[in-house]
Amino acid sequence: MLRILCLLFMLTLLLPAQEDPSADTSAISTPNTPPEARFRPLEREVPNRAFRVGERLTFTIRYGFVKAGEAIMEVTDSMLVRDSIPAYHITSLAQSASFFDNFYKVRDTVETFVDARRMFSWKFSKKLREGGYKFDLLVDYDQHYGAAKVKRIRYHNKEPLEIKNQSEFSLQIPAYVMDVLAAFYYVRTQKLEPGMPLYMSNHDNNKVYDLQVIVQRRERIKVDAGEFNTIMVQPRLKGEAIFKQKGELWIWLTDDQYKIPVQMKSKVAVGKITTELKEIEGVPLPLPSQVKR
Repeated sequence: MLRILCLLFMLTLLLPAQEDPSADTSAISTPNTPPEARFRPLEREVPNRAFRVGERLTFTIRYGFVKAGEAIMEVTDSMLVRDSIPAYHITSLAQSASFFDNFYKVRDTVETFVDARRMFSWKFSKKLREGGYKFDLLVDYDQHYGAAKVKRIRYHNKEPLEIKNQSEFSLQIPAYVMDVLAAFYYVRTQKLEPGMPLYMSNHDNNKVYDLQVIVQRRERIKVDAGEFNTIMVQPRLKGEAIFKQKGELWIWLTDDQYKIPVQMKSKVAVGKITTELKEIEGVPLPLPSQVKR
């Protein structure tokens, strides 16, 4: 249950969290740059007024009324990727509460490097440390030639880490594809109006899939960080529910230029899970959407 609670926050439940590195990937394996690949220009521009370096958001994860863990999303810094391309370095951390550490300790880290001008992924890593389960997923995106190089590593349950098995493969990707964390920040840059859905291409592990974000309605939400006017969105894989258990996920974003996540709720097989914003740092306060007390 803790795995679901913590990874809900990082939106990695769009696909199962615990990947099987021994799974057969021969059907999708291709050279790093397929012979038929052609250079493709990446011309789109995505203006960003939503986030900047230094933004740090802290969340409380609850299962019912029980505090199950804490999570942090942070725009850590900006740097050049592929020698000359400006990119945001964004991290997401999730950990179980001290009570749960005694029987199922969770320390998960997700990182993405997002093109600062065009808002798509260049690099992605997911490092899961969940009880005895230890797994890394590392991805390098060659957006110009439409290929993603993926490396998966499963570790033995011991310290220091020893590799149990690993695999590497490449697969073709559409232009402007995003990992799940980059997609979350991309949504924040977009104009959101109820009834006007967003569409994007996402990648995770050995799958590329279409993601639809339904913009539902405006609501006023109160959490530990304050009271906010928000707009609620619902991510869905096109044609199916976001969870294999046929659960659903709702996300409330501040109804202003920043679109900061205030609250996330899910209804899955294990019950109801809520993630609430606890603290905002690195952003001018009060937010335009914040309700004065």
